[in-house]
Amino acid sequence: MPTNPWVAIDATASPSLRASELRRVWDHYLADGRLEQPRRPIAESWRRSRNAGIDPSSSRAPTVFADRRDIGERWAAHPLQAAAPLIRRWLGPVANESDQLIVVSDADGMLLWLEGDAGVRSAADAANFVEGALWSENGTGTNAIGTALAADHVVQVHAAEHFSEIVHGLTCAAAPIHDPEDGRLLGVIDLTGLMRQAHPRSVAAVVAATRAVEAELRVQTQVRDARLRARHVDRLASAGDRLALVSRSGRVIAAHPDGFLHAARLEVPPGGGMVVLPGGRPGIAEALDLDAYLVRALPDARGGRRRLRRIPATTLANGAVDDPNEWRHAQLELSRLAEEQGALRHVATLVAGQATAEEIFATVAEAVARLFRADCSSIGRYEPDGTMTVTASWTSGDRALRVDTEVWPDGDSVAALVQQSGRPSRLDDHERVSRPTAEIAQARGSGTRSTVGAPILVDGRVWGVILAGLPGPGPFAEDTESRLMGFAELVATAISNAVARAELNASRARIVAAADDARRRIERDLHDGAQQRLASLVLALRVAAGNGTAEPAELRAELAGAADAVTVALDELRETARGIHPAILSTGGLAMALRALSRRCGIPVQLDVATGGPLSERIEVAAYYVVSELLTNAVKHARATVVHLAVEQTDGRLCLSVRDDGIGGADPARGSGLIGLRDRVEAIAGSIVLDSPPGAGTAALVSLPLD
Repeated sequence: MPTNPWVAIDATASPSLRASELRRVWDHYLADGRLEQPRRPIAESWRRSRNAGIDPSSSRAPTVFADRRDIGERWAAHPLQAAAPLIRRWLGPVANESDQLIVVSDADGMLLWLEGDAGVRSAADAANFVEGALWSENGTGTNAIGTALAADHVVQVHAAEHFSEIVHGLTCAAAPIHDPEDGRLLGVIDLTGLMRQAHPRSVAAVVAATRAVEAELRVQTQVRDARLRARHVDRLASAGDRLALVSRSGRVIAAHPDGFLHAARLEVPPGGGMVVLPGGRPGIAEALDLDAYLVRALPDARGGRRRLRRIPATTLANGAVDDPNEWRHAQLELSRLAEEQGALRHVATLVAGQATAEEIFATVAEAVARLFRADCSSIGRYEPDGTMTVTASWTSGDRALRVDTEVWPDGDSVAALVQQSGRPSRLDDHERVSRPTAEIAQARGSGTRSTVGAPILVDGRVWGVILAGLPGPGPFAEDTESRLMGFAELVATAISNAVARAELNASRARIVAAADDARRRIERDLHDGAQQRLASLVLALRVAAGNGTAEPAELRAELAGAADAVTVALDELRETARGIHPAILSTGGLAMALRALSRRCGIPVQLDVATGGPLSERIEVAAYYVVSELLTNAVKHARATVVHLAVEQTDGRLCLSVRDDGIGGADPARGSGLIGLRDRVEAIAGSIVLDSPPGAGTAALVSLPLD
């Protein structure tokens, strides 16, 4: 049983056995109220469920909304509806791996959205685990959604830990999610699957999903604040109208620089109206169209406006400065930074959630254009032939350059400068504007006057570029290039992640294919070799046994021939067994096995082995087969005359150096077993570096961890 009381199943537990134990505990509790060591959150929930009058034998979740149109309208108006793609991105891999449902409920426990395996959904239907049903503890007793809401904590509920028997066939993990604006509970994100397929990572998955969604909501709040602050900063800083900008929850976003309002929050009635300011003064809140308020102080009871004392400040921490212009500049800078950080975090969330490259590219292109007030932006990938392929574009108009369009970043355009230097570049001269960005602007129907670009660096090379263009005569701000690099680095991370995932999937496929090929090769070798010899031997012995007239000398000759055939068959079996696992590794260790391998090599091998002691079996096997493959390549492909093999144990690693004097030019992309070698080495967290210039031999350096 896990040590965390909020988790029901870990990777070492049997879901079915654990379910049987829980059923016994559940039976005893219902029979006589005995609690035989259930987890504390479950015991507390059972008591709440019993006190609520839940019938554990026949309870089904009550239906709140039966009409799917009503459910759809409620879900469309819920704050988490816009986060559904993000939730799907974080929970989709776990849900698909173990056939689970992704579920979202509101703060009352009503299910608003379900998505996932049809078989699990059919089983859930029996308990009315459907959109529009109420799954609070008062509705159905102990369950992950209801208990997460009641305890305001992530929880996993397995099998008979559910208070209602009809849900014993399910396992659920749920986490509450809060609005960063005011801390209120928005609802629950849940993973639900069949009991026997309980996933050990489901709790971690829902926690990660809720944190990602809360971070996204926080980003949206910061960006909204930044835009509101920038829109109203002039009015807030005016000397004749002391105002405060307040969010829908009463959080103070910005206030007049003379410090008339010293508070982090205000109580504002829905829709605005009269408010009480700090110190008891009356005020009025005017509703804005973006669900925020402008708050102003009203004259005091004596009929005049209270004289407001200017509060000097040396920092911006308390929101008051002597110079309104300085305050205005600080507020605009704060808004700019908040909007930029919000955009960066939004893109980072997509990257961490393994969104598709196309989705990330499109998001970055739009975010860059909006952040830098550009009318067009694009992301391009440099091709080997010198062209640039547009992977994403955004324009402020209706017309946009089609993705996959090829353009030529020639001349002194920004795209060409970035490609050549690998550094950010700009052109503020409208006569020398970047051609790719100009083509995007032309597709939109306008001209671009200033262009800035930042390189996308992947594995040390310039993979592509982010471009942005301004239509007006003024240039971009001086720090635009450095700010643009933040987005370029996130795009590079996304590309690296995509490449790594593709390489991992390809490696897994190659490992499976190699194992299948090895089995087929062993079967073929046994069938064509030892099996055929033994079958012929059996036939010969039967013929000899049936020859009653044979002379003793003839029988001795036949028996001698049979013995020779058995010897050959045994040799072939030993050779086959050596290919599966060399016995000499088990009996003599790596050093002796490498010496034997060197003696069997078709060319001389200069061997230098210095190991500090016994090695683990997986390291010895990996090292043996790596050396075997490299020696085979040296003989068959490199046409080498000598091989230098050195083995050294140092700094917690086993280092192998294999060098030959062959023709060189070895390329893993062309096969020769080198890709398989890399798969084998990287599977145990090792590394392999290959240097094979044409005509200068091949050198391979392999490093294997000893831990």
